[in-house]
Amino acid sequence: MKEFTKNFGIDNGSTSSEVSHGNDSDDEREAADIVSLLSKNTEELDAVICSLNGGYVLPAPGGDLLRDGTAVLPTGRNIHALDPYRMPSSLAWTRGQNAAEEIIRQHQSSNDGSYPETVAVTLWGLDTIKTRGESIAIVLALVGARPVKEGTELIPLKELGRPRIDILVSLSGIFRDSFANVVDLL
Repeated sequence: MKEFTKNFGIDNGSTSSEVSHGNDSDDEREAADIVSLLSKNTEELDAVICSLNGGYVLPAPGGDLLRDGTAVLPTGRNIHALDPYRMPSSLAWTRGQNAAEEIIRQHQSSNDGSYPETVAVTLWGLDTIKTRGESIAIVLALVGARPVKEGTELIPLKELGRPRIDILVSLSGIFRDSFANVVDLL
């Protein structure tokens, strides 16, 4: 780790605002920011002590660094999993579309090119939280809808280029309780 930080001109006491980026590429700049944010991992213990003393710990999104970016760093904040009204995220929408296309492709390859009439999908609460709504995106893509702010819209059939596919959805209890807005939408 020391060698890695040395390559980006970061020492243990610096913050991202103290890092000189010069002509670094975007990847190098992002790596330098991540290293700087990771060096603040002592804030976890500070936050625990603060909360045990009745203090306020700032809220922040939780998640995975690779899927959610640097907004999840530094750790040691009062994390919240998600905003159910922002499901699926743009990355989850892309992954969900790809998964839906693969479901259709596999069905067509084993059924003389015909489209599936119905596909069953189970929506799990924790999986939805972890992937930021990838399973919701799969359902929307198969039906031929797309997410818009605070809802969805049907894609016109001419633009969709295929029939809409019926979805049989099974919900976990956590999904039902955490994503009532999505249940109403579906």
